[in-house]
Amino acid sequence: MKTIKSSMLLLAFICFQVGLAQKFNETITKELNFSSNSVKNSLVVKNINGPIRVEGYEGSSIKLEAERTISAKRESYVDNGKQEIRIKIEELNNRIFVYVETPNNDFNTETGRYDNSRNNRWVKLNYRFDVSFVLKVPKSTNVELSTMNDGDIYAKDVQGNEIIVNNLNGAITLDNISGKTDVNALNKDINITYYKNPIGDSKYNSLNGDINVTFKENLNADVSFKSLNGDLYTNYDTTKLSPELVKKKTKNGKGVKYNMSANQSYRIGEGGIKLDFNLLNGDVTLKK
Repeated sequence: MKTIKSSMLLLAFICFQVGLAQKFNETITKELNFSSNSVKNSLVVKNINGPIRVEGYEGSSIKLEAERTISAKRESYVDNGKQEIRIKIEELNNRIFVYVETPNNDFNTETGRYDNSRNNRWVKLNYRFDVSFVLKVPKSTNVELSTMNDGDIYAKDVQGNEIIVNNLNGAITLDNISGKTDVNALNKDINITYYKNPIGDSKYNSLNGDINVTFKENLNADVSFKSLNGDLYTNYDTTKLSPELVKKKTKNGKGVKYNMSANQSYRIGEGGIKLDFNLLNGDVTLKK
């Protein structure tokens, strides 16, 4: 019995050693500045695996901290990841781009999107990577933030003219913000509080999550709401609007037809900007 027990312990130890992951971790810090002082200046942060956190402050430069983590079963695989996973920074047309480049993800600054058309095939990586971004930006900076996996997006005191946020598998929280807003979350909730109400048409989209927005009391907007499995809740006084007519071309292309929109429409205050809420499975709460 002693021999069998010792062999089992030895086997467990070997399995533990084999499964022990190798890991590389580094923190990169940089200070960035726009080439010109313009209200159009925008910071674009594109992540793939990991969270993004942005905070507005009274300074004039962007302070970037990025933590890059590579993990794998073998040290040689980690070395591959160290060479292949890169954090890039570029400036083009009043936009500073901070993005993650991988063997499977090429970023195009002209379009502001990842472009994988140059890859003939998808490369299976023998390591895992994660990048965590923490940034401080001048309060008046416009921002565009996105990540795909394993991370939430949080922005606080960002009060430029426009804020765009996309998260595939994480939550979005925007605290004390302002500006025209365009947010998209696939599988988590969206929570927003405004420092001042947006002055431009804004869009809020979620596939499987709730959207909770706190505006200032003096909101004047026309609200459009659509959800397959959800409801709209608000403590604002509202006036129900008639459904819009949607213009569509006929199948033969020889004319047009009009259908009633499936969206519910409401007016808050005197109306004005359009706030468009589009969900599949989730509720919307608008409050003051």
